[in-house]
Amino acid sequence: MSPICAKQKFQNTSAAIPRSVSFLILSLVANLFASAPAQCQVSTETPGIETLNQRKHATPAQSQSNRSDLIVSPQPSRVYNLATCFSIADQNNLDLFVAKHNLSIAKAGIKIAGAIPNPQLQVQTGFGDSFEYAFTGQTQQAFLTEQIQTAGKRSKKISVARSNYTLSELQLDALRFDIHNRVRRAYAELAASEANSELIERQRDLAVKMLDLAKQKAKSENDSDVLQSILNVDQFEPQRNQAQGRLQQASANLSLALGVKPEHVEIFDVDDNGLFGDSTKSSRLVPAPQRNLPSVENLISTAFGARLDLKMAEERTEMNRRSLKLTRAERIPDLTLGSGFTFSTFAKNQPAGLGSASNYLGEGAFVTISTEAPVFYQHQGEIKQAISAVRQSDLQVDLLKSQIASGIISDYNALKGAQANLAVLREQLLPVAKRIASVSLDGYVKGDVDLSTAMVEQQVYQQTMSSYFDTVVAYQTAWADLERDVGVPLQN
Repeated sequence: MSPICAKQKFQNTSAAIPRSVSFLILSLVANLFASAPAQCQVSTETPGIETLNQRKHATPAQSQSNRSDLIVSPQPSRVYNLATCFSIADQNNLDLFVAKHNLSIAKAGIKIAGAIPNPQLQVQTGFGDSFEYAFTGQTQQAFLTEQIQTAGKRSKKISVARSNYTLSELQLDALRFDIHNRVRRAYAELAASEANSELIERQRDLAVKMLDLAKQKAKSENDSDVLQSILNVDQFEPQRNQAQGRLQQASANLSLALGVKPEHVEIFDVDDNGLFGDSTKSSRLVPAPQRNLPSVENLISTAFGARLDLKMAEERTEMNRRSLKLTRAERIPDLTLGSGFTFSTFAKNQPAGLGSASNYLGEGAFVTISTEAPVFYQHQGEIKQAISAVRQSDLQVDLLKSQIASGIISDYNALKGAQANLAVLREQLLPVAKRIASVSLDGYVKGDVDLSTAMVEQQVYQQTMSSYFDTVVAYQTAWADLERDVGVPLQN
């Protein structure tokens, strides 16, 4: 029976809940299980497994403790809040360390681009007969050469390097935002896992209470209500195992997002269960469901000014334009200037007919200028490549804007749907389902309602709560998706 039908039935009467056709069907199914106790019994000769007869005579507390050994449920080892998780991720996430080193590399690139080429020192001298006994002298020299960058190449290289550094900064900020978004999702999943585990335990406690009532009202050990109540309690054991597994998986995922290497199976605890409790106020995870959403147009406009990946695409376009200017400047050859000092040495004793000369006769200085002659190639290929890169980056910016707008519209609609479903569940279905379950339990205690009807009503309430939890998860996911698409935190 759906929760809406349950609401209509509750409004029609306040004393007892009439049985509908669906109630009769579910009751017949429950009675079928209760009418075959022999098929449910386990041999007493099997070690480590308690018999159904032992379960019938056990108290609710004993019944609960006898099954606890089937569940691996380590106690929470740490308690986290969302702000602490962000701080831990900033300190430990290895992706951030890599991005920070990329920033240092880009900063060094600016220094490299602004470097002035060192001058080249050359010395021409020697030893031996040619230098000591030549009658006509031997020329020796020392000179310096320096490369002169033309057409403002140095400033253009610095401009490209600075743009690359800005791009690295944006990549670091975008990565940090993405990590925070992943941490928020992992934290929300852990909160959902905790709430689901607590819900199962509360529902199981209620089933144990109904088992206790059935034992008190039973006329014999093989009473069908007792057997049915035992089965009702036992059905929570697989759910408890699944809940514990989900808690452990959620804790491991949070460790991964935080950059903390897990060394053993453990469970974390969170101090903010978000909307899984009874409060409808805003939490650190998500805003209150009744909060009015900004318009799609405002969100898209905000995203165009805040999305870091869009800023990176625009900065990459600017860097490509600066690279194009540098490539065009490469067509103008650089100059190489040189200057030096020259002198000649002669033999110490000149032959007859040759005038005596000083060993350092013929001293002088010279200047040289050299450059490339761009006759065959003027960097045509590099220029065409740079032009294509600029056009490609422009198109990439336009494509990214379209994707951003489409993603925001899709996530906005999902968020609106989750808001509407939360409002219906919290304001209409949950109160009615809870009231019906309470009335049916009181009716069973008084003898006005049979066990099957009471169990069905409890299952309706359980299904309604499960639907509510699923909707809360969908609401949290929609907020995280919308925040990712807009590029700024939306919780405040």
